[in-house]
Amino acid sequence: MSSPNGLSNGLPISLRPAPKPTNNAIPLPLLISRINAERGSFRNLSEDSLRQEIAEAEAGGNKEEDESSSDGEDEEEEKEEPDRMKELLTAREEILGQIEHAHNSAMIALDFVSLLLSKDAPVQASTSMSPALREAAGMGTLGADKTQASRVTDQQKQENKKVAKGWKASNLNKTVDSILASATRLEKEIDAETKYWEQVLAVSESGWAVCRMPQEKHTLGVRFGFAEAAPAFRNRSLAALRRNPDGSIYLDQGIISKEPQYLRVRIETHGITTGETILPKAVPEDAPIQDLIFQARNTIFAAELWQELHRESRNLASYGVESHSTNDTITCPLSPTKYIVLDLQPLPNDPFRPVLGKRPDSYLATAVHLMLHLLLSLAHRQNHRKRTAPPPPISHTQRPNQAYHLLRSVITRLSHESSISSLHSLLAPLCSTLASSTHPYPLSYTITPSSTPQFPHLPTPERILTSLVDRLESITVLEPETNTTLTIQSLTSLLPFSKPTFRLSLTPPTSPLVGICPPPQLLGEWSQVKEYVFWSVGCWLGVRFAEEREGGWGRTTQGNVLRRGVGEGVKQVGFEVGEVEGEDGGGIRIKVRWEWMRGVEGEVGAGNGKGLGRGEGEREWVVGGSGSKEPNGVGKGFEMIRQVLEEAGRV
Repeated sequence: MSSPNGLSNGLPISLRPAPKPTNNAIPLPLLISRINAERGSFRNLSEDSLRQEIAEAEAGGNKEEDESSSDGEDEEEEKEEPDRMKELLTAREEILGQIEHAHNSAMIALDFVSLLLSKDAPVQASTSMSPALREAAGMGTLGADKTQASRVTDQQKQENKKVAKGWKASNLNKTVDSILASATRLEKEIDAETKYWEQVLAVSESGWAVCRMPQEKHTLGVRFGFAEAAPAFRNRSLAALRRNPDGSIYLDQGIISKEPQYLRVRIETHGITTGETILPKAVPEDAPIQDLIFQARNTIFAAELWQELHRESRNLASYGVESHSTNDTITCPLSPTKYIVLDLQPLPNDPFRPVLGKRPDSYLATAVHLMLHLLLSLAHRQNHRKRTAPPPPISHTQRPNQAYHLLRSVITRLSHESSISSLHSLLAPLCSTLASSTHPYPLSYTITPSSTPQFPHLPTPERILTSLVDRLESITVLEPETNTTLTIQSLTSLLPFSKPTFRLSLTPPTSPLVGICPPPQLLGEWSQVKEYVFWSVGCWLGVRFAEEREGGWGRTTQGNVLRRGVGEGVKQVGFEVGEVEGEDGGGIRIKVRWEWMRGVEGEVGAGNGKGLGRGEGEREWVVGGSGSKEPNGVGKGFEMIRQVLEEAGRV
């Protein structure tokens, strides 16, 4: 850098920093290395050897000085006189360098003073300020003011020291209080955390899956749903385990409603509730966390079950199943007068709610409720089995997401039970009626479920549940006599109709009933089965009494009618088995009627079936309904059908 203003003679001046003093001292590491190279290791040195070496060096030094002094005198004489011009130029350069350094310092001081004055007198200061400084710093960027002397006295200083000491003591007290408060708060936090983690451990040991929340990595949650549930309910079955200030846990289900719900099943007969499942009491909020998780699990299960029932009800309209949006219920008919009513109800919180009394169909409502829950669990098992099985071949057709067979399974099971109940209701009074007529050939029957093993490829739980609702079979054996058997096989399948079908057979093939009343192989209606049973029993009575030769009655083309010649005419007797209705329900009636085929002249109503003439009559035995076991009709007092036939054979 050169000064903007040169000297008068125009000689340029070089500005450089003052030379630094040189230090010719040898560094200690270098000195040690040199000593090791010249003298060897320090281990070989001793104090005596060093003293001897110093003495020898001093003695040798004196001789060298004498020799060097004589040699130096000779050399000085030989040297020429120094170059005076070179010394002059060197001195001139040193003087010019010092002048240049002083000039540079003066110009810097001038720029500083000019910049300081530029705030108050910018015009005068601009004349002495260098252009480089004006461009770099600008005018008026530096100023100076005179400060007043401190007016603080010694007394005030002492007071300030006391105040500072007081503030320091106060701050120390606050620090101690803050530390104590922090320790107390930390102790409470430790207790709360300990209580929280103990409850989390209890939840995990109870069998619930504890995991991290997907959106909150530092928050623990519990998964209380079912892995094979529908996606909408599987995603809702995760709740956060958050901590209260006291360390207790509360279940945070987010935007999901916390109101517990329960599937209620009612049985209505003629519009009156005759059976109902009892709603359990809601778990209070201060209950153990395990109870709250269990209640949340039951609620999500009931919600999924309710949705699946709604989906399935749309496909069961042909069975009379209806979904009512007005009161949000589903109805399923059991008979023309009895219905199953399903709805989703919130659990009551009132501890003083009234307890319903025992109702006749409450057992049926409880059975349907339990059956629906088991069937949904079965559907979850089937989903797991399909998911873990090898996938089917890739196809362009989309696999349908079919509704679960929940209500259809209930309908199938109840239809099968209804068919068995109908068989009992038919055959029990029929046997009692024959017994009341003191028939010499009693009638007996047995109903046994089929023991054929089904679904061997399924696991045991699925096989048990599936066998309760699908491919239901029962065998009814009616034995009119020792050598003839009527077998009624009832079959009820889940698909496609969920209604019982009946297979009838008579054994052995040599039985006369096979030719008289051959059974149809397959019947789909219960009324047809009932009509055939009545007809076959009437034919059986005709066959049995026709075989008794002493009575003289013979068989006709109509199996339940016998004929006999009496005097100048012919009499016929018919066996009619039917059903009677009454206030107490249905009953069985056996009716024996005899009349003339060619009546005697002058007899009124002989053989016309409109009235009973002389020598004609009828006899009835009724069990159940509005009838009684006492005989009625013409010929009271006869107790056996054989006696009735003897009376019918008279003129």
